Amino acid sequence: MNTKSLRIFVEVANAGSFSAAARNLGLTQPAVSFQIRTLERDYGNTLIDRSTGHSRLTEAGRSFLEYAVSILEMEAQLRGEMEGRRSEVAGALTIAASNIPGEYIMPLILAGYRERYPLTDPCLDITDSERVLERVRAGEVDLGCVGLREEDERLRYGLLCEDRLVFIAPANHPLAGRRSIGPLDLEGIPFIWREEGSGTRSHMVRILADLGLEAAVEGTMQFGSTMAVIQAVAAGDGVSVISLWAADAYIQQGRVAALKVKAKDLRREFHYVLLRRRPLSSAADALVKTLEEKRPELARRLESLSARAS
Repeated sequence: MNTKSLRIFVEVANAGSFSAAARNLGLTQPAVSFQIRTLERDYGNTLIDRSTGHSRLTEAGRSFLEYAVSILEMEAQLRGEMEGRRSEVAGALTIAASNIPGEYIMPLILAGYRERYPLTDPCLDITDSERVLERVRAGEVDLGCVGLREEDERLRYGLLCEDRLVFIAPANHPLAGRRSIGPLDLEGIPFIWREEGSGTRSHMVRILADLGLEAAVEGTMQFGSTMAVIQAVAAGDGVSVISLWAADAYIQQGRVAALKVKAKDLRREFHYVLLRRRPLSSAADALVKTLEEKRPELARRLESLSARAS
């Protein structure tokens, strides 16, 4: 809203002259005169009587002044309202997360987030990492959380937290309780897998390949959720490699056993991911800041889980 000419008119009325108004506003006198002439032309009335050498409001000018002051006051209120709405954290917030962040990490974050920002409406959808990235690229969600990072200039990543992968077996498995387990001990044992597109599966492939157990991928069961994998392991169907975030409760309950396998790359990272060209809503911006704030707390929690599983 352009109210410059109204402000100049009010200043001339208050200052009593064009020169004083120009001085107060940091403008030249011709610039002030031009704005007043423009108003008079637009509204078809002489607003200021200049015939006496002084700047006096005409009857039309006095009426105009009342309206001008009211309009400027309303504009100030409007600006305050709009600025308040910009700073207010509110509205819908759509999140897509892969299995582990979605089931075990984001609920911890969102509970505190919702308490802090009660006018927001977070909606969390859980799918595999590849599908999360597809939805972020398509602009279908405000933010994604994944364990599988794909380099793409359209995407912006931020560290959510670390994860530790752990080999698990049925509680009564012969390898349970062994202090050190090598690749030969795992040969011939059926492995249970997550589905294609899962970040956990991608890491598991690399870990087993490094151990020389590429054949473990063939002829084994796979499931679409971490919970199903844990249940299958607990039932004695085989062993698996899953996130400690998910396995901890079952290890502590004695339903599965954590195997002490000598393997590399058992640490990984979860990331939040945004579409670079998509402006952040107030709710999404507040969530990103919350994720950054919570990272140290999540790191401490993971270290606690690691100590219990050792």
